Amino acid sequence: MKCPSCGFNNMAGADECESCREDLASIDGVVPKTRMEKVLMSDPIARLEPKKPIFVSKDATILEVVRTMNHSKIGCVLVGDEDRLEGILSERDIVLKGVCLGKDLGKTPVASLMTADPETLTDEDSLAYAVNKMSVGGYRHIPVERNRRTSGVISVRDVLGYLSKLFS
Repeated sequence: MKCPSCGFNNMAGADECESCREDLASIDGVVPKTRMEKVLMSDPIARLEPKKPIFVSKDATILEVVRTMNHSKIGCVLVGDEDRLEGILSERDIVLKGVCLGKDLGKTPVASLMTADPETLTDEDSLAYAVNKMSVGGYRHIPVERNRRTSGVISVRDVLGYLSKLFS
């Protein structure tokens, strides 16, 4: 794909010009054909009203975190704080990396099971971008940033709930 700004010939489907860093995503030729495609491509993540994240320390025990998750009825916690996201820990991480391996959840620190430096989205990213990132990465939850601070978390369930309300 040829960059309209500098004329550099980029790979087809490139989101950004390799030469001048011009945004090419809007001119990549993808045109929504259905209402669903239009919603996915145009609605920002902010429409999902991302849930306020619960932050825990990387030194907390898994058992403490399980109790917090159960009490709060959430599927993941973030490790660190709003200004410094260190990791994410989901129910699935606890089961697959902790319970299945026979770890003592009362002694196992969050740091040993969390996914460090998780991928994030901004609240302005499109739903299509979020769905793609979650699908490619195999994520069920993903932190959302606003103004370079972690402000929320979305899940696959949030996306499906939003779409089901629009198309019920």
